[in-house]
Amino acid sequence: MVEFNRRERLIKVKIAYYGPAVGGKTTNLKVLYDRARGGRRGEFVSVNSVQDRTILCDLLPLKTGGFLGFDLRLQLAAVPGQAIYAPARRVVLRGSDGIVFVANSATDRWHENIQSFRELQGQLTAQGLDPNTIPMVLQYNKRDLPDVLEIEALERGLNQRRLVALAAVATRGEGVLETFGAILRVTMEDLVRRYPAIDLPPGQTVEAWTQQALVSMFGASRLESLAPDEELVALAEETPVSKPDEAYERLMVRVPMAEDLAHPGAATDARTPDALAESYAQASTELGLAVTDLREERDQARSRLAEVRIALELAEQKAAEGEIEDRAQRILTILMRAGSAASASLLLTTTDPPQVLVLPPLVTDPLARTRWGAYHLHELRGLQEPRLEEGGAMPELAEALAAGEPAFESVALLPLRSAERLLALALLYYRPHMALPTSDTIDHVGFLARVLAGPLEATAAREATASAERMSGLSRASASAMASLLTRLPAGSTRRATISLEDLLFPLRAPGVTITVVPETPSVYGDPSLLRYAVATLVHRAEVTALERSVTPVIGVYAGLEEGFVRIHVWLGEGAAVVGAPVAQAFSADADSEMMAVYAIMSLHEGYLVVPEATGSVHFVLQLGPATA
Repeated sequence: MVEFNRRERLIKVKIAYYGPAVGGKTTNLKVLYDRARGGRRGEFVSVNSVQDRTILCDLLPLKTGGFLGFDLRLQLAAVPGQAIYAPARRVVLRGSDGIVFVANSATDRWHENIQSFRELQGQLTAQGLDPNTIPMVLQYNKRDLPDVLEIEALERGLNQRRLVALAAVATRGEGVLETFGAILRVTMEDLVRRYPAIDLPPGQTVEAWTQQALVSMFGASRLESLAPDEELVALAEETPVSKPDEAYERLMVRVPMAEDLAHPGAATDARTPDALAESYAQASTELGLAVTDLREERDQARSRLAEVRIALELAEQKAAEGEIEDRAQRILTILMRAGSAASASLLLTTTDPPQVLVLPPLVTDPLARTRWGAYHLHELRGLQEPRLEEGGAMPELAEALAAGEPAFESVALLPLRSAERLLALALLYYRPHMALPTSDTIDHVGFLARVLAGPLEATAAREATASAERMSGLSRASASAMASLLTRLPAGSTRRATISLEDLLFPLRAPGVTITVVPETPSVYGDPSLLRYAVATLVHRAEVTALERSVTPVIGVYAGLEEGFVRIHVWLGEGAAVVGAPVAQAFSADADSEMMAVYAIMSLHEGYLVVPEATGSVHFVLQLGPATA
């Protein structure tokens, strides 16, 4: 029976390959394993005799995109065909959602086909399944043999239900993927009809979904035929070599014993050979499934370790000037792959104004293109931990994500933070019906985001410092011209934005410069570049004064709300001035063109510049009005 695992966001569906001995059931699974994409298949588990004949089962897990944010996990199982392994067939068949009956087309195998098909019907009935309604596909295999039954004869003997039937030469791959696609389609048609949780995207048919699933798992909807001399051979299984000092975790699987399997009132002895064999087959099947799960966990751990290594390599690379966008794009690519998202964008809060970077095929950020989404992004700048937001639980989000092309349904939010502030917000977008990340995956990409925040902060700081140095390096003539231009600009003509004091001042941090922002200090409204230039100029003046005095510059920058105004203090030397509100006095511009530019900037922002009162002291104060809500 289909299994829903909401914690892991998985839908598990079982398909059994049934038929007479040496009919080609195992070969079908081997072909599918050989041709499936590495990321879509699990380990092929086979319990064989020394003659390489299946004695218990063959197990092959495949996975593809599912429904309503769930991954679809397909468990393919081939039963042993020999008569003595009837108990194993009962076990492998148990809980199947769809069945492929693989018939041997050889003329001398006619009676074995009929006997096996009748046994299948009896097995299904005994397990409470209706052989007339369960999803089923027939495969007439070994059509390359010299003496084969006509298709019409096989149809008359086996296909009373008028099921889909396909001819095949499994050893060459002919008809294998077509058979798998057919059983996948009829099984999903049955499940979609019976389970509301398995719902296709609007306008998509099961046939279209099946073709899409085949392409995602195999790269095509049919396989190219192999030449006769290229027939598939048995898989070479690696034999694990244990190390003396290697520690192994105990694996325990609980399975029903023979007496548990006996039906109430049954006359058979629970200790008969058949009942014991069924218990053994059940144990082996459960162990095979457990091994598959463990190998998937191992592969996932290896993949995540590789992603962490890539993130650490990027974190260790030296930041170069002018590369913040390139580094941000690389960070975003790592996060999108780790989160298995369809698209991604990065909101950089270290630029003025905040900049949005997107990965192709996106042209704009899906949230930023709507009014509600832009406001929501502004609210998220205080986000501390990663989280997943689903459109099904947030109508406004669903409307915003569906407003553009392509449409999305959910978004994972990953803050990249330093110790003091948000550097960027990564947004991983998921289309409707894509498998959504589990809580474990969100934790993993959140960890990667913390690792990758380091290089982003280093690059942003380097660029901010370089920008400040370029602006501070203006010649006096250039600064004078700048000041003259600024004094002629009408109020409100500059680029304005609401900016927090942390975003305004923290990029100016450097050795010898301590920056403190009082908690809950309101934001200011103005041109971030001009305001930062004004503060950088005052810091530069303090540095110059210290060097003229032949002392090491120790500069403090302090911002807080005082008497209803936001005041930014810049002073030289520890305790050189008491942090507070100095007595304001009219500013008398001298020949210092840089200070004239600072004065002009403050005038544009309807603010004030307060200069030191005492001769020889260095303590400037910039006063601004808080931004209105």
